[in-house]
Amino acid sequence: FEEKKTKLAGKRISVLKSSELVQAKKVETKVLLDKVIKNTDWSQSYNSPSHLALNYSSTSNLSKTRLITSGKGETSRSKILSQPLIYKNNIFFLDANSNIISFDLLNKKINWKKNIILKNERGHSIGGGLAIHKEKIIVNSPYGEIIAINLKNGDEIWKKNIDTPIRSAPTIFDNKVFSLAVNNRLLVLDTENGDLLWEHQGLFNNTSLMNSPKVAVDDNIVIVPYSNGDFFGLNLINGKPIWKNTFIDIESKEITNSFTDIDAFPVINDDQVILASAIGKITSVNKKTGNSIWSKDLFSLQTPAVNGNSIFIINNNKEIVCLDIKTGNVRWSSKINEELSKHYINNWYSPVLINNKLIIVGGDKKIIILDPLLGNLEKVKSLSSMPSSSPIVIEEKVYLFLKNGDIVQIE
Repeated sequence: FEEKKTKLAGKRISVLKSSELVQAKKVETKVLLDKVIKNTDWSQSYNSPSHLALNYSSTSNLSKTRLITSGKGETSRSKILSQPLIYKNNIFFLDANSNIISFDLLNKKINWKKNIILKNERGHSIGGGLAIHKEKIIVNSPYGEIIAINLKNGDEIWKKNIDTPIRSAPTIFDNKVFSLAVNNRLLVLDTENGDLLWEHQGLFNNTSLMNSPKVAVDDNIVIVPYSNGDFFGLNLINGKPIWKNTFIDIESKEITNSFTDIDAFPVINDDQVILASAIGKITSVNKKTGNSIWSKDLFSLQTPAVNGNSIFIINNNKEIVCLDIKTGNVRWSSKINEELSKHYINNWYSPVLINNKLIIVGGDKKIIILDPLLGNLEKVKSLSSMPSSSPIVIEEKVYLFLKNGDIVQIE
């Protein structure tokens, strides 16, 4: 594979304006970030079952990209909806044609490639995702299967047919795999043999968006969001509900958005759970009881970055907002220039913290870098193609999966 280096085009311009979207009273407390850490692998989406954002160290100055490897890119009937994974110097990803590809980062070659499309089912590979656990890759298939694959050679170990597409990546915790199907059915399997341990069924929703969330787990509680706006705290051992809450109850006025989806992943921070929804709300609830702590009027389909005493979130695909984690009050908000977003049509993906900076990709093939303390813009760069997800950071290197199927390193 050719190691093609491309200078990221783009001049430094003012792209963030004072927001007219967030009208809440701003708070005076300062942003406090967790310490920068070196990350050594990325074994599931957002790198943990709790989806808590870390402050990653990196040697990259985000000035150029280098092609690592490629899979099949998106079409009108096939979409990439999950992040790649990196484990022991190998990168694993699910491309837009439902190929699982293992690529050796040191020797720069493909280890193996496996296609998971069922016979007579070609042409609609929408989503799915991967997680790594004890030398296995656990696969959520858009064709209604949960599969365990040998990490080294791609051989199938076990398979569970559930007859319903799965668009999100699995969550792994305590030797259990948590897979959420598009019909609001949560299945929990034994990672060793694929046996069903328990399941939970939410109410079916006829109208939903393409993306699908991933469950969050911490201690003995599973947080599962459903596309009808409900979310549950379930017992890890048996799946019995501990509490139930809903975005529909939170909304006191008439619902104007026909979509009630919770596409953003729940984030667990100590005893607090942060959830955002397409209904136009972000809420914080107590992890143990489900009782509301605060709720704010923000619209987001992207998982918020929760770190230190702050929440960083994309609001309405038009602005970046920093909230106080305890109160939900706004610290700062910065509007994204429309020119960077192609009239706000293209998504901005979940923020990532790298070297105490806020990194956001998306829009019209752009990377923007901000000061997380004040929200000031520091840099804008361009990408060769639109990203399919947020960057991942391993061994101080930054990788990005593009919609055209390329995996690139941002240097």
